[in-house]
Amino acid sequence: MQRAAPTARPHLAFSATDKKNTPAEIYAGPARAAMTAGRGHGNLVAMRHIVTENRPMKHAALTAALVLAAATAASAQSNNLYTRGSVQYDYLSSNGSDVSFAYADLAIGFGFGGGSSLPMGFELGVLGIASDSGGPFDNRAALFPTFWVDTSVGRFSVGAPRSAVGSAIQIPRFGGSRYLSLIFGEAIGVTDFVQVYGEAHSYGARFDGFIGGFDAGLSVHQFTGSASDATSVTGYFGRDYGALDFAVGFEAINTGSTDLRNYLAQVGYDAGQFGGHLTLVDANLSSDLLVLVDAFYKPLDWLTLNAGYGTAGSSDDFYSVNAEVSFLKNGYAGVGYLDGFGGGGNGVTSAYVGWKLNY
Repeated sequence: MQRAAPTARPHLAFSATDKKNTPAEIYAGPARAAMTAGRGHGNLVAMRHIVTENRPMKHAALTAALVLAAATAASAQSNNLYTRGSVQYDYLSSNGSDVSFAYADLAIGFGFGGGSSLPMGFELGVLGIASDSGGPFDNRAALFPTFWVDTSVGRFSVGAPRSAVGSAIQIPRFGGSRYLSLIFGEAIGVTDFVQVYGEAHSYGARFDGFIGGFDAGLSVHQFTGSASDATSVTGYFGRDYGALDFAVGFEAINTGSTDLRNYLAQVGYDAGQFGGHLTLVDANLSSDLLVLVDAFYKPLDWLTLNAGYGTAGSSDDFYSVNAEVSFLKNGYAGVGYLDGFGGGGNGVTSAYVGWKLNY
């Protein structure tokens, strides 16, 4: 596939003197600018042509998802029921402005079978965001229902599965916040966000298995909407060696008029008390290679110190730091700071609290 030649170098900076910038604009500005320049005008611009409008879903959609998750988690002690994922609330402040942001990424399911029959089950995935800033992060949510069956070679899922590569390679929480991480995640991993941002519906299949000593996955998605159709194929290949792990993946999207390709690689190290990740992305987000580095150190069992760095070439660097405490086994809270875009001066302070679901 031959990519469109960049018409201009993606500009990931914003004015450090514009005091009207809200935290939403500061976070979204770099990615939004990049999505309208560089290769093929960016992923989201092309994929949003699937729908004629991006009508936001109301608070009720996300609220219902959270209530459903809580109710299911309470009863998930049964062997057949499970809930996994996380919910998080962010408060962001910069230049005298602030914004609240909520994020939910959940999977609720039940399994049956086993013994003389193959294990199988049903899973409902939920991806929801809500913000008082309006714009692209207004209240939206999407559901991903799937039926799965486990075999000797791996798990097969049909229905509306999440993307395989999106599950294997995840963007770090820079400054502890889901906000900026979500922007980069949606721009280099478009598949899961098509339903969130518009009235597109999907169906497809996914495979996750262990082949030749390596983890591998492949997913195929067909999107239908009011304007046009699109097809997405994603995959990954990797292995966990204990303290060290790696994964490489791809995302190939065809909208009928545009072909998009994203290539990702991630190496992680976790020694328990310290560790980190190196993530490389060759995507339509930028004509430059996107490099993301994050590291953590745990001076205490309940305290984690994190630092992050990212660059898309030239002066598009940013950095982040945050301190996070854990409580009640699955709870966490922290404060963070992010700066560096456009030479700095638009630092964003974040405070957040979240809960990991693993029942």
